[in-house]
Amino acid sequence: MSEQEQLPTIKVAALGGAVGPELKEQILSGDRVAIFVADQSRAWLPGEKFRLVDESDATIMVAEVVDAASTTIVTATWAQAEAEGSTVVSLAEWQSAASARAEEVTGDVEPIAPLTWLRFRVITPWLPLPPRPTAGDLDLPEGYRHAYSGKVRDLFATPDHNLLVVASDRISAYDWVLPTPIPDKGAILTQMSLWWFDQLSDIVPNHVISTEVPHRVRGRAVVCETLQIYPVECVVRGYLAGSGLADYNESGKVCGVPLPGGLVEGDALTEPIFTPATKADIGNHDENISLEQMKEVVGRQTATQLRELSLRVYSRAEEVARDRGIIVADTKFEFGHRADGSGAILADEVLTPDSSRFWPLDTWQPGRSQPSFDKQFARDWLKSSESGWSPSSDEPPPPLPDQIVEQTAARYREAYRQLVGSDFSG
Repeated sequence: MSEQEQLPTIKVAALGGAVGPELKEQILSGDRVAIFVADQSRAWLPGEKFRLVDESDATIMVAEVVDAASTTIVTATWAQAEAEGSTVVSLAEWQSAASARAEEVTGDVEPIAPLTWLRFRVITPWLPLPPRPTAGDLDLPEGYRHAYSGKVRDLFATPDHNLLVVASDRISAYDWVLPTPIPDKGAILTQMSLWWFDQLSDIVPNHVISTEVPHRVRGRAVVCETLQIYPVECVVRGYLAGSGLADYNESGKVCGVPLPGGLVEGDALTEPIFTPATKADIGNHDENISLEQMKEVVGRQTATQLRELSLRVYSRAEEVARDRGIIVADTKFEFGHRADGSGAILADEVLTPDSSRFWPLDTWQPGRSQPSFDKQFARDWLKSSESGWSPSSDEPPPPLPDQIVEQTAARYREAYRQLVGSDFSG
């Protein structure tokens, strides 16, 4: 059985006539976020992938859940999704609008058996995921169910309907998951995130419930709330680097935010800027968007709240890290909310070398590329002639040599030591 066939399945009538050719093309190309009503006999988790199949069980598309909400309204149609513009409203706003339309048309909304409304993005073509460990592979107790695997993390639904988030030693570069793991990387990321959650607890709540986890994943896993994750990356930049530098050199702006002239690589910005991005699937790039575009995705009030929280968290983190000899040049946050709509709650990893650009303070020098506490050694080797591979290639990257693995692992350990103030002990 193929990986696609193992996914949860929702059966629908033929898609074309129900949505019209233009909307169908936008959905299948991944340019639109669509809404569907599913049976509520199972839990649907943000990030979970599923198949939409027609009456003959042929796959129409593979999709990923953006968020989900229970409902007693059955009059949700593709035509309404098109009319309400499902890319520019939150699920709650769309549900409210659809309910109002149903009342207008029928004069009443008759309760039915509970259903779940799924807002989802389409994945086309089907993208291969990294190897997915099973509950058995990790010796997890009975009742744990694999929910999702990303580039680095594996998520398992727990028997009490929370999430066990396991950070692996996988490493990604140039949108590929590399075939060579970095020893202790997952545990370092987990412990560093927990340390940061403590530093930030007076600013924003986080999703961690417990660090009491099954023995096999101890140190690299946490039990977390099952949140509905906002489908945006909340990026804050305090220095000019990376894609922000390229954007500035071309336009004098970073993601539409005007900056003073004459800045060079590595310069500190007058004040941090918020530059959100859409969340991309494995194999695709995140896409920078403006704050106004973000408001269309998550709603005006939510976008404003996430921006303010992101800037506050970054400012605190930059101050804390600087006192320990590290510059946080830029970073990205993920936020979610509970099923009742309450939030925002800081989720996923936070302020690690995988989610942030860390520079040594004592060697910082604007006008050149800065050394960093991350996978720089791996990225540099992959681009070198020694690897025999090009980031623009369609072929998977080769295994990393032992010395590159060791150098990369050492940078993660050094970032932990400087921030936390003690050596990583596993």
